[in-house]
Amino acid sequence: MFERYMLPDYQKKSIPNFSSGLVLHFCGHSLWPGFPFEEEGIDLSEIEKVVVFIIDALRYETVKKLLAEKKFEILGLKDLNYMTSVFPSTTTAALTSYFTGVPPALHGMLGYTLYLKEYGSLINMIELTPIYQDRDSLARMGFDPLKFIPVQTVFQYLHESGVRGYMITSKSFVNTGLSRMHSNGGSSKGVYGIGDTFEELHTILKSDSRESLIFVYWGLIDTYGHRYGPDSEAYELEAYWLLRVIEDFFRKIRNKKVAFFIVSDHGQIVTPWDREIWWSRHDIDIYDLLYTLPAGEHRAVFLHTNNPEKLKNMLEEKYEGKLRAFLRAEALELNLFGGTPSSELISRIGEVIVIPEEDRSFCFKYTGQEHSMKGRHGGLSPDEMKVPVIFLRK
Repeated sequence: MFERYMLPDYQKKSIPNFSSGLVLHFCGHSLWPGFPFEEEGIDLSEIEKVVVFIIDALRYETVKKLLAEKKFEILGLKDLNYMTSVFPSTTTAALTSYFTGVPPALHGMLGYTLYLKEYGSLINMIELTPIYQDRDSLARMGFDPLKFIPVQTVFQYLHESGVRGYMITSKSFVNTGLSRMHSNGGSSKGVYGIGDTFEELHTILKSDSRESLIFVYWGLIDTYGHRYGPDSEAYELEAYWLLRVIEDFFRKIRNKKVAFFIVSDHGQIVTPWDREIWWSRHDIDIYDLLYTLPAGEHRAVFLHTNNPEKLKNMLEEKYEGKLRAFLRAEALELNLFGGTPSSELISRIGEVIVIPEEDRSFCFKYTGQEHSMKGRHGGLSPDEMKVPVIFLRK
């Protein structure tokens, strides 16, 4: 039944395990089981500084293809490992797992759009605003990004152990609610492009003699994937040259006590426009069963209903072979979120979770201004769930 799905490997090789493994390396303790670095041939012994490049939407298979077919100085297939993303396989959920070391069930950032009953609205969780309002509009309603997630960040754990934490990201993101949430306890550095990204990184590595964990976030590949598709020349070229410049920088600063990781938050899958299924308020058989607008992702839809059994049965009959509809209890039994969310968080996933089959996507017309995308993520296909782990050390 689930042969086409890749479920999150929360107990061993997923994003929260990865960050928890780094916390274990520096602090000796963590909230979640750590990634089996040693078992996977990753040696962190005597490493005092770890740099993690998070390349948004970089697919494992794309990296595998590039390492096999393109010219690199030191990078090769021997350096490539993998882990799973979280569910939904989307930036808000996955990045928050990187910056907390726990799965979505514990940190509560459970999707791109979520119904937050405390604000009575459907919220864009990247911009932290009711959908189609200005970024960070929730702040005017009393929202505090530093208090929103109910767990500590990785940076807060590091600080308690005397380890410095840094996040390097786009200048446009630095003071947003989401970045403030993720960098709580650490130092955030804003950059404009590739050049000053590596200038800032080099400065940190040279000037701070203490143990440190440095996250570098790069988001452009995700944009190319959405617009042109993850099988496009634009997507692959951006991935190739980014890997090349990271490799070149590593060669120049190579140090016995510094290690690099190249990872991703999720992959992408090609989603042809003719495989999109659009919903709107005019689909009254669905809409009349909902008490708020659909949330989640195009590839992982959260439906809020007072009649979940009826809605599930109706969806599976109407879209037979095109989707799987899960009651909340069924999704939790599959451990999609890495545990059972608390009573304060569980309403965010709705009562019915819809996962499209194959390369389909389910899109709701909130305003009629929405458009097709050639690549998407959020679901459980291997292309969305399997992410690269590249390790480099002298």
